[in-house]
Formats: sequence, structure tokens, C-alpha cells
Amino acid sequence: MAVTNKNSLFKSQARYLVERQSQDLWLKVLDDNNEFRQAVLDQVVQTALPESKNPDEVSSAVKALMNADMPNELIGLLEKIVLEPSDFSNNKNLQNLLILTAIKADSSRVMEYVNRLENFDGPDIATIAEGAQLFDEAVAIYKKFKLHPQAITVLLNSLNDLEAAVSFASQVNEPEVYSLLAKAQLQNNLVTEAIGTSPLPRFRSPPHTTTERCVKGCNL
Repeated sequence: MAVTNKNSLFKSQARYLVERQSQDLWLKVLDDNNEFRQAVLDQVVQTALPESKNPDEVSSAVKALMNADMPNELIGLLEKIVLEPSDFSNNKNLQNLLILTAIKADSSRVMEYVNRLENFDGPDIATIAEGAQLFDEAVAIYKKFKLHPQAITVLLNSLNDLEAAVSFASQVNEPEVYSLLAKAQLQNNLVTEAIGTSPLPRFRSPPHTTTERCVKGCNL
């Protein structure tokens, strides 16, 4: 470290750091008192990890940044190896970690990640997003994974957006989604709308039983 720092050989130090996979060495580099910390980290993100094809090296770097409680730097690292082409772009654990870290440290990035990434644990991440009150992001995840009842539930119960829920139900055209919407409409005294929304008429229910079946379909 001393030699590479003295001669500004930060790219070489970054490569050595990644290849060694030593948490003790990472700890020294990431120490707050290390004046060269950012210069080395920049080379880790820009050069050393993108070059790596060893998952253990990536795991070691991620662990080091997590242990050092550096979420923004971790986001920068994960963006480089997950959002840009690399051997780890499609890694589910790294995609999960990127979204989860953003939920905790920089929620403004979450929607972008949800839209761009394809291989993450949708239901679990959506539940965590709800817990963080990122309801729009949760809806987007549920829609992406075709979990339509969960999506409309968030629209209705957390966002209180009946208009968006009506539009969404029309798009997906699923009985369970219509049932949830009709129930919400009845709870808001929108009886006429609820009758028209009920899934049963849309699936050729006899006209004389429409109201009765709507109520039953809404589990009231």
C-alpha cells in the first residue's frame, strides 16, 4: 500500500486489493483516515472489479463496503458490475443487493433499478419496498412480475388511487383484480361502479344475479 500510494499507482493497488480478497487489507484501505481511499475506490469500481471474472473477488469487495457502512460507494460499485455489461450483470444476489441498498440509502434510484433489472426476487423486494413506504416502486415490481392482485391492493390500500386502480383492472382483465376493485368501490359507497366492476358480469353472469354475485365476489 505504501509504495502504490506514494507513486499514485492506485490502479495497481485496486487490482491487488481485489485479488487478495483480504478483509483486513480492505479495512485499512477503507479507513476514514486513509487520504487515498477515494482514489483507490475509484479504480476498484472503474477497473479492478469490471475486469474480474471471479465471483469470490466481487463478494469480498461487496462485503468490505458493507462492513465499512459505505452504502453510496456500494451502490456505485454494484451499478458498474450489474447495470453495465459484465460477467455478473445477471447475478440475482447482486441485483437484489443493489435494489435493497438503494431502498435504504438512496430511494430516488429504486424505480430506475426496478425498470432496468430483470433477475431479482420481485415479491420479497416489493414487500420491503412497501415497508419503506415506496408504494409506487412496489406497484411497479408487482406489475413486472405479473402479481396483479398485489399491485392493485397497493394502489387501493396504500396509494388510495381508485382511478389508477380502475385503469389497471381494465388493462389486466382478471377476475381477482376486479373483485378487489369492486370491494374497494363498495367500501367507498360507489355501489353502481362496483356492480359494473364486478368480475362476474364480465364473465357472462346472468343479469338477474349481478348484484348478489358482486357482493359474494367481493367477499362481503
